[in-house]
Amino acid sequence: MKQLLIAFTCLALLIWAWNEYFREIPHLEQPGVVKNFQLETRREFSGNFTVAGQRFYSAQRGVLFRASAWVGEYNDLAYLSNVDLLLVQGMLADPQNLKKVEFDQHSRCYEFKLKPNSGLTVEEVRADSLNVSAIASNERITRQLRRLKSGQRVRLQGQYVNVQQLKTGQRFVTGMNIPRPRPQCSIVKITYIQRLS
Repeated sequence: MKQLLIAFTCLALLIWAWNEYFREIPHLEQPGVVKNFQLETRREFSGNFTVAGQRFYSAQRGVLFRASAWVGEYNDLAYLSNVDLLLVQGMLADPQNLKKVEFDQHSRCYEFKLKPNSGLTVEEVRADSLNVSAIASNERITRQLRRLKSGQRVRLQGQYVNVQQLKTGQRFVTGMNIPRPRPQCSIVKITYIQRLS
């Protein structure tokens, strides 16, 4: 039993180390990424935010022959952006207010539920929260994205972008889940990160 517990602890430590330090995040200086995706800048993005959550995504496995970066085909947004940041500001930057909301990041966007007697409205939460599918402009930004933790305050700069896969012409969209589009979920090319706390 003791050996099993030690083996489980070692496995958990290896998974934690991989998640913390070795998870690959793509960036725009990688040749395969540049030649397979086209980014069109929509407008500037900047602000001071509190990181409320972070979620990593893998390319979809629902096809028989999954496209692979190794063979030069990219058919999933995860080959360009595999990390989403849930960012809050305003009223939600207060940790006490943030505890009154349950966020669930999925499908490259998020959903939330207000806890009973929270005193917050749905409109206030939407106004002060944003899900960013982050595209790293270079390797330095990937290292900084990997090290972000919930509760940290950061200054971010970049651009809202439209993303198109060049070979198929497929355009990637986030936040379009039924019942309505959610403009608080966007794809953003991150060019600058500064930790404030």
